[in-house]
Amino acid sequence: MSEYIIKETDDFYPLSVLFHENGMGVAIEERSPERIIKMWRMEDPETGALMAASTFEVRDGVYTLGDIAVRADLHKKGYGKVMQRVVFDEARARGIKEIWACAKEPAYYLHSGWQRMDWDTSPNIAVYCTACGKRGNLCRPEIMRYTLDD
Repeated sequence: MSEYIIKETDDFYPLSVLFHENGMGVAIEERSPERIIKMWRMEDPETGALMAASTFEVRDGVYTLGDIAVRADLHKKGYGKVMQRVVFDEARARGIKEIWACAKEPAYYLHSGWQRMDWDTSPNIAVYCTACGKRGNLCRPEIMRYTLDD
């Protein structure tokens, strides 16, 4: 049996809880923001429990990896890369050549092949809180871009 199942979803509430708990600055709510094009959830195949999630969005006119999070007890298992790949596959299917992201964990993105971009000349895609409760400090995300190959 597979260790996970990935499903497209329209149910934003459980994803918003996971994103919020991971310090993404996402409000816990029932309705998804209009900027979201698609959402996916990774589930445990036996229990249906949410393991990870990602969103594909449009922010300031560019396509973005909106939010991506893995449940805290499942970090460092490669699930973030799996969820990132789901977004990349969707973008490729639509003929999109680059994806942007607002990176609160820039080291992860750089390690995954993303490129750091200049804040002042990049699209205004940042979503951040002024005082991050999860990290206990001022949140200073970085703008990243990933160029998709064919």
